[in-house]
Amino acid sequence: MILTLSLRLKKSLRVNFLSGLSVGQKTAVLAGTLTKPKIWAEPHSVIAMYAPVTIWCQGSWEAKEYHLLKEGSTDPWDREYPLESLDKAKFYIQHMTAYFAGIYKCNYKSPAGWSEHSDTLELVLTGAYDKPSLSVWPSSAVTSGETIAMQCSSSLGFGRFILTQEAKHHFQWTLDSQQSANREFQAHFVLDPVTAIHNGTFRCYGYFRKHPQLWSKSSDSLHLLVSDSKDQSLIHTEN
Repeated sequence: MILTLSLRLKKSLRVNFLSGLSVGQKTAVLAGTLTKPKIWAEPHSVIAMYAPVTIWCQGSWEAKEYHLLKEGSTDPWDREYPLESLDKAKFYIQHMTAYFAGIYKCNYKSPAGWSEHSDTLELVLTGAYDKPSLSVWPSSAVTSGETIAMQCSSSLGFGRFILTQEAKHHFQWTLDSQQSANREFQAHFVLDPVTAIHNGTFRCYGYFRKHPQLWSKSSDSLHLLVSDSKDQSLIHTEN
């Protein structure tokens, strides 16, 4: 009898506790028992203008519905049911535009309630503005251990520039821009020292501070060759 009363009391306290919470608070209480979903984009989170991209949200086998949430929007950006026999949902964007650029999260609904939100996914559009130029000093063919500087510049008033390396490491650097005497906006990316890991193709982009997910077109590619000897080959910048 005492055990029965104790269980009833605990159940009553739990019901009263939940009934006194807001919807968001109830969700937080219930979400503690659910797997945190994962979010990612394919083929990449940096997408060229009008190219297709898929956002995936992976949660639980018990998930009944997935919501995609975009920063700045009060309502779910999109809703999808999980794919058959899978623990994830697919949010497909056929043509990437500025409308879709932004920061996303996702969550899912199961019989136990709503999950917590996933980590954030930053979906970036490239091609929103004219391309900057990319140059290197002293040369694009250097010896390991040397210091080089890559300059990304544009006549547009970009607040920041991004330098990317299209190798297996996918390095990315971001710097604030500076206005030069000739009124160009530019950033100098110093690699000191360069090593074999920097062998590869580099490109740069610019963006305005108010719209960090809207990047310019890519600069022309610049191929960097880092050798272990003094014998250097001429590497050229190509369109």
